[in-house]
Amino acid sequence: MGRQSVLGLAYPVVAEPAVPGLPKELCLKWFYQAEAVRALNQKNYELSRELTEKFSEQGARTAILKGQANSRLYPNKFIRQTGDVDLWVDGGREYVVDLLSRMGLLDNALFSRHEVTLPASVFGVEVEVHFDCIYDCSNPFANKRLKRILAEELQKNQLVPEGFYVPTNKFALLMQLSHIRKHFIGLGVGMRQLIDYLVLLRSASSAERSEVAALLKPLGLAHFAAAVMWILSEKLGLESDCLLCAPDAYRGRVLLREVFADGNFGKFSGRKRGSVYLWWLRNRLRVFTLLRFDFAEVSWHLLKYWASFLRLMPERIGALRRTRKGVPRDTRIIRRRR
Repeated sequence: MGRQSVLGLAYPVVAEPAVPGLPKELCLKWFYQAEAVRALNQKNYELSRELTEKFSEQGARTAILKGQANSRLYPNKFIRQTGDVDLWVDGGREYVVDLLSRMGLLDNALFSRHEVTLPASVFGVEVEVHFDCIYDCSNPFANKRLKRILAEELQKNQLVPEGFYVPTNKFALLMQLSHIRKHFIGLGVGMRQLIDYLVLLRSASSAERSEVAALLKPLGLAHFAAAVMWILSEKLGLESDCLLCAPDAYRGRVLLREVFADGNFGKFSGRKRGSVYLWWLRNRLRVFTLLRFDFAEVSWHLLKYWASFLRLMPERIGALRRTRKGVPRDTRIIRRRR
């Protein structure tokens, strides 16, 4: 469970007065870990409410994405293992960066394609401030369509009892499906993200699920959705009326094998053993093996990766030469794609 970041799900079990057959040491270990998960959830709920109020005072529209927005949908909203806080702020990159500067929040921040990441030293937990909705299709045509749909849905955010705004279920189902696929093709994805998706599907109405199902093929998400539906129905017990499409056993088994092998976001992958060059080579070879899984998306992923690789090659060679000559490399902001 630790490899998949789902230890918090043991909380309802260890909270019982007596658990037959469970060793006392294991019971205590799970209990303390579950309490730590509960405490971090509580902290992130409070921080999400605090951030909503802070940005609202500045006249900005916001929404909490993923983490706490998902966690609140669980039967026990404190059992999901959570990490950073994802905050969407309306207005675009220039407006959001200027707003963060005026609020004095840009010290040691990192910039990437979708967000500004504020270090844990600012609020006690790392906060990703998104100035754009997360759209993660490698196919540029599907990506453009997805961005348009998500941007429209972000205008329908709703305030929840926890004191912050969340996007619609339609937004969450589309964005998180594309986001899970991005991590799957990239470095790996874990069971926590799939359980999140199961909870989202059960929380959505049949009309919302139908809307999302109709968009799977136009957005190039049909193959991956079929794999996810197989795991959720065959292994996690999702009801048939909650499925977005017919399950695909072949693709589902491929996805499940990768989930078990790599753990949460690929952190436990065997590909990471050895030198950085072996790690790079193994990752590149792995992506080629996924062509049968989703030929169109993986092809676009490979095209974009190698185009970027070749474009940056002269700069990397120059940096390597300067380093060998003892010349300090330029300090640059590292772009992180999450």
